[in-house]
Amino acid sequence: NGSAASHVLVKDNGLGCKDLDLIFKVDLPTEAEFQLVRDVVLGSLLNFLPEGVNKEKISRVTLKEAYVQKLVKVCTDSDHWSLISLSNKDGRNIELKFVNSIRRQFEFSVDSFQIILDSLLFYYDCSENPMSEHFHPTVIGESVYGDFEAALDHLQNKLIATKNPEEIRG
Repeated sequence: NGSAASHVLVKDNGLGCKDLDLIFKVDLPTEAEFQLVRDVVLGSLLNFLPEGVNKEKISRVTLKEAYVQKLVKVCTDSDHWSLISLSNKDGRNIELKFVNSIRRQFEFSVDSFQIILDSLLFYYDCSENPMSEHFHPTVIGESVYGDFEAALDHLQNKLIATKNPEEIRG
C-alpha cells in the first residue's frame, strides 16, 4: 500500500519509498480483538531481536517504547481499524494496518495503490515447488482511487489529485 506500492509500479519516478504499509483484513468486533492484535505484534517482535539478547528480560512495554512509533485505534460507525507503526534508526517505518472496515484508504491518487499478495501467500502455503524467475505466482496491483490508469498517470507525472477532499482526516 502507499509509497512502496507506488515505487513497485513506477520505479524511476524519483520519489522512492519511505515506509512499507501492510494491510491485513481482520475481524475486530470488540476491544479484546484490538488488544490481541497488539499483543501478537509486540510478541512477534521478540523473534526478530538479535542473537544473544535475553528475550526473557524484555517486556512488551520495553518493546513498545523501543520500536512502536504510533499506535492508533479507530472505532466509528464507518471505520473500525488499528494501526501499529514500527520504526527503526534509519527512519523507515513498517506500518501494519489491521482493518475490519475503513471508509477511506488514501488521501491522494498516488497513495491509492495496493499490491495484493494473496496469491503469493497461498503459494507459500500450498506449493512444494520453489519459485524462480520463470515460475512464480502473479500478484495484482490495484488502485482504490477508482481509476487505475488515471492514478498511474498522476504517479508517473507527479500530479496531485484527490476525490472527496472533505473525507480526508488529519
